[in-house]
Amino acid sequence: MAGWKAMDKMKYVGHDIPRTDGPEKVNGSARYSQDIVLPGMLYGLIVRSPRPHAYIEHIDFTKAAKLPGVATVLNLNKYTVRYVGEEILALAAESMDIAEDAAALVEIKFRDLPFVVSEEAAMKEDAPRLDQNGNVSGWGDGNKAEVEKIIEESAFAVENTLSTQVQTHACLETHSCTAKWEGDKLTAWVSTQGVHGARSDLAQYFEIPVENVEVICEYMGGGFGSKFPVGVEGVVAARLAKITGKPVKLMLSRHEEFLAVGNRPSSHQHLKLACDKTGKITAFWQESYGTGGISEDASFPSPYIYKVPDGAVYKKHEDVRINAGPARAMRAPGHPQANFAMEVIMDMLAEKAGMDAIEFRILNDPNESRHHQYRLGAEKIGWTAKRRKTPGSDKGPLKRGVGVSSGTWGGGGEKDAKAIVEIFPDGRVVTSIGTQDLGTGIRTCVHQVTADVLGIPMSLVTPKIGRTSLPFAPGSGGSITIGSVTPVINNVAGKALAELLAKVAPALGVSAGDLVCEDGVIFSTADRAKSMKWKDACALLQGRTLSVQDGWVEGFSSSGVAGCQFVEVEVDVETGRVKPIKVVAVQDFGLPVNTLTSRSQLNGGVIMGLSWAMLEDRSLDPNTGTMVNPNFENYKLLGPMEMPEIEAVIDPMPERGVIGLGEPAHIPTSGALVTAIHNATGVWVTKMPITPAAVLEALKKNGGA
Repeated sequence: MAGWKAMDKMKYVGHDIPRTDGPEKVNGSARYSQDIVLPGMLYGLIVRSPRPHAYIEHIDFTKAAKLPGVATVLNLNKYTVRYVGEEILALAAESMDIAEDAAALVEIKFRDLPFVVSEEAAMKEDAPRLDQNGNVSGWGDGNKAEVEKIIEESAFAVENTLSTQVQTHACLETHSCTAKWEGDKLTAWVSTQGVHGARSDLAQYFEIPVENVEVICEYMGGGFGSKFPVGVEGVVAARLAKITGKPVKLMLSRHEEFLAVGNRPSSHQHLKLACDKTGKITAFWQESYGTGGISEDASFPSPYIYKVPDGAVYKKHEDVRINAGPARAMRAPGHPQANFAMEVIMDMLAEKAGMDAIEFRILNDPNESRHHQYRLGAEKIGWTAKRRKTPGSDKGPLKRGVGVSSGTWGGGGEKDAKAIVEIFPDGRVVTSIGTQDLGTGIRTCVHQVTADVLGIPMSLVTPKIGRTSLPFAPGSGGSITIGSVTPVINNVAGKALAELLAKVAPALGVSAGDLVCEDGVIFSTADRAKSMKWKDACALLQGRTLSVQDGWVEGFSSSGVAGCQFVEVEVDVETGRVKPIKVVAVQDFGLPVNTLTSRSQLNGGVIMGLSWAMLEDRSLDPNTGTMVNPNFENYKLLGPMEMPEIEAVIDPMPERGVIGLGEPAHIPTSGALVTAIHNATGVWVTKMPITPAAVLEALKKNGGA
């Protein structure tokens, strides 16, 4: 079974390595999909519905089509629109100004239909229907009566309703595609989390062989789950390019991003949790609902993390459709919603049972890895000194407290991934794999692993990623990228080195098995005097390139991580202002390939978690069905002035191989924040976002601090 070298034997893997693409991003030479400019290129634009629900009775785009500079208008054949922002038609013009002028000339006659934009309104019997089967679909599990009986007979029980809001992806780079046809061959520069998946989407739509499609994404500015499918914008760009015979760039505006390319569903969870007199959980009860807009699947995993006896779980969940844009996968789909509610109810029960919140979690957490993580994080946050024995007991309006929360994730690898390592006669090495870098650093990891396995300086290695002409790698989602890509690179680079050593061995008069390469020097382990510099060894290739292609192998990766976070917070009970002071994020993810980018992932996960918990909220006007805050001025995101001190603590387990980190870094933050707020104030804020108004409302409901 394959495996990584010992940590102390690796020069680059397991260390702080600056990003390979840092200089290009700083000097502006990194080309994102939106930077592509081609000769004769046209600019695409989608005309979207201003109505939340309507029949389209008539479309007249004659004036738009006749406007000088407009190349074509494409009717998308929609007869009904179901949300503000849904696509109706598209056009291509010589400039964006002309495209926008043409869009304003399109005349559409709507017959408005009843609509609904809140879950509660959509669940009423007389609510306008989005679907012939109704607005609500659900499922259930467990015996309600039996679980309620267990709860009644338990020593301690608590009950509460917890709500989380709809969150949009808010990627820094908006969705975009630039498409160019040459005969029946299509090249598309797409901002995507999966170049090979986007290629398949386009090939399937146009009914052409996948080898006729090349998708390129060398750099991208975030996806968070919203950029898996090539999307309507990608297909439309390619259709416009095919019709006009010219390249077409279609780049969504920030306004369009908020309306039409995905969101994290809401959740409303009514929970009951019980335990015996020792603190062992005895039963879990849940009735919940949420919305993914016009789409389904607003569910989440529950009971989250903690062990509940078999037969003592009751769950009923309903997905509620409303007239809003559809949901898409978003960083750890479902887990943050589950975490927020479960951690609140856990803290409530621990408090009622008279137990320390950490000891209560350890007692009920089946993952032993988290047990020592709780203690490690508690020490770093100063749990014993800072945790208020009586919540809200600080004197004065500024009150502090600390809270804790935990998460879990899979993060395994995709076994179909492949790569090529080429060693050139001049000593250069090129590693090629068709993955994509969301900005998390996989290009750097490819670079590191290649150099470490070959035993040469990173300066000799060039990583190539982001194209479907390169060997297959899966889309970047589910935190599987690192576990898919680095095992392949380790395997292929190792085989390439073995082939080179076989050529060097005769020249040194030793067997290939006795040779190793370190710091760019190949030498015999039996007699170090028998050595050769890397470039001299490569010269033995005599003008030929040594090329090895192979795939994923067992032993370099695994799946399943734990992790917990602690938050220290200050709350002003006069204004309701919440100020996170410090976050400690403790996370295991096997072998950390790059400790610098790993800490960056943890920092980013925490920031995103705080932003969701405190600020982000898609707001829909119930009278017009329109999102009232589709911009970065009114859709609030956490900024530098609001960010606390973040201590990212890596809990290394190199013997497990590499495991994904992107999603678990984000999950526990909201739960830790809300439990810290309770410890500071003595009241529970049960609805996100946790704004000053929400805090003041909770304080008023509970008679003040």
